[in-house]
Order: sequence, then C-alpha cells, then structure tokens
Amino acid sequence: MKVIFAAPKTNFPPQLLEKLVRYAEYQFFEENPIDIRNIKELKEPGDKILIPFPEPMAWKFPNEYIKEIPDLKAICLSTTAFSWVDGELARSLNIPLTYVPNVPNGVAEGAIFAMLALAKRWATSFKNKSFEFKPSNFLLEIQGKTIGIIGLGKIGSRIAQIGEGMGGEIVYWSKHTRNNKYKYLELEELMKTADFIFPAASVTPETEKFITKELLDMMKPTASLIAIVNTKIIDIEYVLEKAQKGEIFGLAIQSGTTTVEDYEGNVFVTQENNWYTKETVETKMTTLINTIISVIEDKPINVVN
Repeated sequence: MKVIFAAPKTNFPPQLLEKLVRYAEYQFFEENPIDIRNIKELKEPGDKILIPFPEPMAWKFPNEYIKEIPDLKAICLSTTAFSWVDGELARSLNIPLTYVPNVPNGVAEGAIFAMLALAKRWATSFKNKSFEFKPSNFLLEIQGKTIGIIGLGKIGSRIAQIGEGMGGEIVYWSKHTRNNKYKYLELEELMKTADFIFPAASVTPETEKFITKELLDMMKPTASLIAIVNTKIIDIEYVLEKAQKGEIFGLAIQSGTTTVEDYEGNVFVTQENNWYTKETVETKMTTLINTIISVIEDKPINVVN
C-alpha cells in the first residue's frame, strides 16, 4: 500500500508519520498550486490511498480523474467539508471517501471574535480613523442579547457555550439536534428575533444557500450575521449588499482576497484561518492518520459515501 499526499508535510508531527510508516510507505507532493493529474505515481499500478488537501487545489477536485487511477483504495480528506469531492462517483467505483469530524474550538472562538468585532464596530472605526460619539454610533454589549445558532453540531454547540458564558440568551434551529438547555425556534422565528446570527449547519447539497433572500430579509435592522463558519449555506452576495446599505447592523465573512477596506459599512473580514490552531491541527492530523490506517486494515472509519 502506498499513501500519496497532495499536501504540505509540515502540518504532520513526526510521530504521526512514524506511526503511518509501520503500515504503508508514503510520499508527499507539496506543490502549491497543485494539479493531482500531474502526479505520475497515481497512474502506477498497485494499491494506493490519495490524501488531497483542499488549499493547494483551491478546493477544486478533478472528480472524473479518479476513474483513471488504478487500484485506488480510498480518498481520505483532511477536512470536515466533503462536498468538494464527488462522493457518489467514488462510491460507484467502490472507493470510500472519508473526512475528519469537526474540531470545534478554534472555529467557534473565531466566530465569537467576529461577533465582538461587529458589536464594537471595529471595521468602521478602522476605516474612518476616528469615532464620533453620538447615539447612532452606539456600540453593542453581548450581555442580554439573543444569539441565534443555525445548526447545533459541534461548532454550533461550542458557540452556544461561549456565548452563554458572555451573558447571551441562546436560541437555535437545527435539523436533527435538540438540546433542552437552549430554546429551539423555527428558522423564520430565529431570523426575526436574534441579535447575532451564526449559520453553523454542515454544507451539503441540500443546505447550499438554504438561508435565502427571504430569510435574510426577516433580520432586524439591529441584527448581525456572523458568516465565517459555513458561508456556502447563505446567499452571501445578497447579505453583503444589505450590510453595506446599513439594512442590518453588521456582517462578518471570511475571505482570502478582500479586506474590510473593500466594503462599506460594518463588514468585518477575517482570513479563512480560524481553524488553524496548534491544538486543532494536531487533533485533525491525528484523526486523519488513524483514518488512513483504518482503510489499510480494511476497517474504514469516518466514511461519508
């Protein structure tokens, strides 16, 4: 068995690679950007597992190419998101697609940080270089505000925990999860009542842009949307327009190409890096190596297709 990484080796602690080498040989291809169709070792005969990292591929996986890879035993992702690879196609070829379950703390803390930046109008203060003390410029406190979470999975639950600790009242909508500690609301009611809204549902074909223009129009003009967990479930262009027009209090987004200076109003922009903490990376890489080993042992875990 050979394990082929289209990924930077630097994210893997040596002890994890020492563990892997007891089961299979491995090879890293660290070009950035990378096109896996140029990795000749993938076309060689012999059992192999492919580990594609999304960043060097710009989250664009050449799905049809897997038909040309002989003896491919699995595609093991380092990400929680897996919709960027065609799992149905892989399943039709008897190729398991695996993922790494959420490691919530880094992302949740980043989302809370973005909420605070909106509440304190950080973006407008930064752009204006000054602050005018008048009631229309009041900042917000978190205590006593309603924090609405859409999707109470691992990340959503951690956001709820931190937000409650700051004095916020937690309400949520979730397709499957229920937690009697917090108040459940139908999605429309949450959008109408929450002061800070965190879309945290998993990205699937069913949830892509399921927070529609109609739902976004239900937001109070004093409400803010923190869209740094899963931007794809939102009509982001529409809510950006609303935020820049001042129709909502604020909007936080992730972007690798823009900054706060590219937008009008209270639009806070973070890099797509909130997950990149030492603790999160070590946990994710440990899970990834254990998943690869499970495939080698013919007992695959974390299979999503």
